[in-house]
Amino acid sequence: MRLRTRYILGAFTLSILALTYLNVVATFSTVYAADDPYWIPYSQIGPTLREIEKTSNRVRVEVIGQSAGGRDLYLAIVSAPEAMGRLGVYQAIRQQMVKDPSKAQEMIDTFGDFKVPFYVQGSIHGTEYPGVDAVIRLIKTLAYDDTPEVRTILDNVILLANVDANPDGRVLGTRGNANGFDLNRDFITQSQPETRAAVSVFTEWNPMVVLDLHGFSRPMLIEPCTPPHNPNYEYDLYITWALAEAKAMEDELLLQTGFSATIPFRDEPEGWDDWPPIFNPMYAMYHGAYGHTLETPYNSLDGVAADYAAVWGALKFVSQNRKDMIRDQIEVFRRGLLGLPHLPIPQEILDQAKNPWDPYDYLTTFPAAYVIPKEKPLQQSPHQAARVVDFLIFNDIQVEQASDAFTLNGVDYPKGTYVVWLNQPKRGLAITILWDGWDISYAPQGGLDMYDISGWSHTYLWGFSRQIMPDRLDIKSNPINRADPVTGFVEGGKAQAYAYLPTSNEAIEATNELLTQGISVYRATKSFVDSGREFSTGTFIIPATKPNVKSLANHLSSEYGLDVLALQALPSDTTLMRKQKIAVIADEGVRFFLKEYGFNFTVFTIAQLNSGTISLTGYDVFINSGSSRLWSGLNSIGKATISAFFAAGGDLVGLGPSGADLSSKTGLLVVTYKTGLANDNGIVKLTYDPYDTVTTQYPSDSYGFVYRPLWFTSSPPNAIVSARITLTSDFFVAGFWRNWETSGAAGYPVILHGTSGASDVVLFGIDPTFRAHPEFTFATLANAIWTGLD
Repeated sequence: MRLRTRYILGAFTLSILALTYLNVVATFSTVYAADDPYWIPYSQIGPTLREIEKTSNRVRVEVIGQSAGGRDLYLAIVSAPEAMGRLGVYQAIRQQMVKDPSKAQEMIDTFGDFKVPFYVQGSIHGTEYPGVDAVIRLIKTLAYDDTPEVRTILDNVILLANVDANPDGRVLGTRGNANGFDLNRDFITQSQPETRAAVSVFTEWNPMVVLDLHGFSRPMLIEPCTPPHNPNYEYDLYITWALAEAKAMEDELLLQTGFSATIPFRDEPEGWDDWPPIFNPMYAMYHGAYGHTLETPYNSLDGVAADYAAVWGALKFVSQNRKDMIRDQIEVFRRGLLGLPHLPIPQEILDQAKNPWDPYDYLTTFPAAYVIPKEKPLQQSPHQAARVVDFLIFNDIQVEQASDAFTLNGVDYPKGTYVVWLNQPKRGLAITILWDGWDISYAPQGGLDMYDISGWSHTYLWGFSRQIMPDRLDIKSNPINRADPVTGFVEGGKAQAYAYLPTSNEAIEATNELLTQGISVYRATKSFVDSGREFSTGTFIIPATKPNVKSLANHLSSEYGLDVLALQALPSDTTLMRKQKIAVIADEGVRFFLKEYGFNFTVFTIAQLNSGTISLTGYDVFINSGSSRLWSGLNSIGKATISAFFAAGGDLVGLGPSGADLSSKTGLLVVTYKTGLANDNGIVKLTYDPYDTVTTQYPSDSYGFVYRPLWFTSSPPNAIVSARITLTSDFFVAGFWRNWETSGAAGYPVILHGTSGASDVVLFGIDPTFRAHPEFTFATLANAIWTGLD
């Protein structure tokens, strides 16, 4: 589930549930046979599906990828036998919806037997077990039964079942995958292989319905959601069918199990919103799907029965309404292609809402295009520009390149500049990826309870330059299927050393590769001048003392796209780098960054520190993050272990309240700070010091992400400020931060560092690696780790 406490059951409610339970037990065999597994272990999912595939001509099983832990992800495709040989035809028709929506609407009339893809996935949260078993039960029913209902469903639907969306969690008994990620928060970042596998199904099939099976909520929860609704959906088309489909699921749930349901759109004023595209069903809505999260009430066979019944109700509803539903799905794409405006939610639907908030009162027009320069000086980060272009294309967004040079807002852009025209079928997703976002801190009627994050701008948090084209220019452009590779160069001429800049994540990865190979790499501790050119703090330098140094320079250029510059002298103010040994008690974003970019780290737990069975001797840096204070969770043994590490000169990189608290409690940098509330989050304007060791060569006016914002109100005299919240009245760009305007945070530090004895300390109030999304600030964490070498 989305980790929200739903209801407190009183004695009366419990007695009603007890009676309901007896009724369910009496009829349960009709929906879940006694010989089915409970719970089916992951090791039996593959063999079970293969046996079904072998014994039923209605089922095909594919492996669509592997989990972070290397486990297969299974997609079962289920439909009438005659459809199995025509899957390519159906996929082609689905693709036609995106290429030519008007023609696709005509094709629906031509192909009277057209079947619609219906996607369901089980247990994206590993410990919400019933979803997987319900999906397998559903596959078995459709594979073998021959009732009129089954025949009707098979005649109208192609079931796409992502049977176990998180096999790591099922095996390990964890909510997240083997990397510790909540996969149902990753769909606009797509850092995890499980997420990318699901996205590939969406872009291949454009499923009409997407159901995501979770737990646990009593009564059972069946979306659609409460406000605020993201304005980049075509919400009027979505909600008309999603609400009716939810009611059909509610009816079938009651019929089969006797359980009741809550439909947030109808029954709750706020707190279960569909604003962020981080959730599986919400992301799917940008592909035209009628997306629903379902929260089953029980972690038991009753929970399986509830999931099964609700999905069955949706299948029946689609079988009865597929033609009109698909016309409206195609209409999503037609509006995008033709640049048509959003339409308001029908009044008869708003009349059924607990909170009748309509997002289209606030967004009625769109720019003509987003323009993404390819190279410097117009592009801040060529690497990140190529990264987002490939990301857009992977997500089925059309990207083109200008065939000739053009001028926009007085700036000349060269041939080859990327253009994302917004008269395209999946306009909403393109905008969601590239827009600034909104400050949604206040509801239209004053006050709001948001569910999760509310700001995610790839533009600001991935660190690339993009411009808005308000009105369409008459320029020629051609579609592309990938970004041009970023090409670096090696400066010619005689050199005493080679330098490359720390201005890309690729430079971090390259540096760790060189250190792993035992190659000497230096880091500039101060700015220096060589051949009339100024190089700033943090520049990486390789002495030209070995015969193969030119080949190393060529490797950095060709493999990482880095510009490698020839130096006439090795500067004096440098430090010799080494692969530091890092101890970590931190969140999944930190761990992801360290793993992906080649750092040498070991993850510890509070229990290990408290047990006295581990030593931090030999480690160089301790990284700690989190809202829960590490220090308060340590016993005397754990505190002694940490204190001994710092007394011996170990360094600290502390993120959030836990890191700041650890620094103060151990007498390193004693700081005071203020924070927002627990789920305040979003994008803030920051003023970086581009000459500082932690924020070296960052643009001075830029951005960062905060989750439970923290700003330092006092620090020791020797502490150095690397970045602070911009001292302006509009420092908050997008997201949800209650009362940010009166918080007093403007102008205060959010990254600072200093020394205490032999220890170097860097403290963060922003979250530089939150859920692996803010790639722009990844380098600040790398620089913080390397600060101890200076």
